[in-house]
Amino acid sequence: MILVDGQPATAVSALDRGLNYGDGLFETLRVHRGELPLLVHHLARLAGGCERLDMAYPGDALLAAELGQVAAAGPGDAVIRLTLTRGEGGRGYAPPSGSTPRRILARHPLPAWPARSCVVGTCRSRLGHSPTLAGLKHLGRLEQVLAAGEVARAGWDEGLMLDADGQVIEGTRHNLWFLRGGALWTPPVTSAGVAGLVRGLVLAALDRLGLPGGVASLRYDELHEVEGLVLCNAVVGLRVVTALDGRELPVAVVPPSLRGDLRAAGLRWLE
Repeated sequence: MILVDGQPATAVSALDRGLNYGDGLFETLRVHRGELPLLVHHLARLAGGCERLDMAYPGDALLAAELGQVAAAGPGDAVIRLTLTRGEGGRGYAPPSGSTPRRILARHPLPAWPARSCVVGTCRSRLGHSPTLAGLKHLGRLEQVLAAGEVARAGWDEGLMLDADGQVIEGTRHNLWFLRGGALWTPPVTSAGVAGLVRGLVLAALDRLGLPGGVASLRYDELHEVEGLVLCNAVVGLRVVTALDGRELPVAVVPPSLRGDLRAAGLRWLE
């Protein structure tokens, strides 16, 4: 099922700024047993992104109603991609004044994921530094597109992405946590990368529970020092990495109290 501005459709205008300039944002929501448990968090992040891009926000009520309609369009768990563009505009980069954002909602089957193993390789494609856009889930995803092609050709489950300086940042579609010194750490996303929703939930839970960890940099040449890697996003929850670049990794242990806190926060499909 696809809705464009609240109506069933499969196309958008050739003048849409999301198509022409990547001028917009998106959220990827998991439907769990017909519900959207993380809806409040997704809408809050989207509203914050609109503020940073100086783009009008359609409002929680409208988006929640349309998301609920799409979530109820089929049985079982699924994924909804919510794309918000600045709307239509003429030629030129400058945003038109008074433009109406375009809402595109599409429901997709839940992607398959290996039950036990999680094999990751390091991508050659690098993330460029962009402090202006860092953290945002904006529509300019060409770096991830190229990296995902590497992942597919290599047969990995996910690809690790570094920035231009060789710092570990994230996966092509996941944020990353590493276990070191008995604590969970995630790389900063102030110059590159996405401030993922589940990443934020984990950071808040660590603070709330008084568990060691937080934000810390990790160079590629320090990966041999880590005691385990964990991937996270709002579709799969948490996934422990079992191998990196052909080398088996220690199994990272996620504290049961942290898992329980994340389930209570809405990550109900957490294994």
